[in-house]
Amino acid sequence: MSKNKKQPENEPIDVSHEELEELKREMRSAQLTAWAMANQQKIIAGLVALLLLIVGVSLWKEHRESQRASAAALYHQALNSQQQEDRRSMLQAVIKDYDDTVYGGLSRLLLARADAEHAEQYLQELMARSDVDGGIKMQARLDLAQLKIEAGDKAAALALLAERGGADYEQLRQYLMAQATNDEAGRIEHLQKARDAISHDDALRQSIEQQLSTQNKSATAAGQG
Repeated sequence: MSKNKKQPENEPIDVSHEELEELKREMRSAQLTAWAMANQQKIIAGLVALLLLIVGVSLWKEHRESQRASAAALYHQALNSQQQEDRRSMLQAVIKDYDDTVYGGLSRLLLARADAEHAEQYLQELMARSDVDGGIKMQARLDLAQLKIEAGDKAAALALLAERGGADYEQLRQYLMAQATNDEAGRIEHLQKARDAISHDDALRQSIEQQLSTQNKSATAAGQG
């Protein structure tokens, strides 16, 4: 029989599995190529947009880091200044130019202590903001409570002190609650809690011990009387 015998038209063609897979790959490749050619402009536009996004995010991060570094330098320069007016001016400059950094909040805390006339305003502004670090907001709350105690408004101070912060702020909170409490037993209780809390301030800890000793002696004398 001749090797060149023509195969009948209706006779099935014997195709191997490997040949079928190769054919499928070629078809998929052709479809992908056709789709890419039809959407060439969209693909290019998408790649350009992605590149611009990456560049934009990178530039934004660099800007944020630059802003933070500048704010830190000016803030520490203010801390090291021996002139009260110079310090106030530099802290105000931090707030003006870098208020969206953590140093804006820290500057407001320092200004509140240096500017009695506007202290409550600075502290209220800090407490009202949602973009300020929680620790800074808690310190502002404690500082404002202390101002209220000094002004004789103990009820307002206790209302401010009702909100708890982290463990690092508990000693000062309990101490201030003792100062705002008229009840002697309640004052002793708050001083004891302040004594047992985490301490970062030796002067405050000594004041707590002294007041607690005085209160205990007073309570003992009253009991004996």
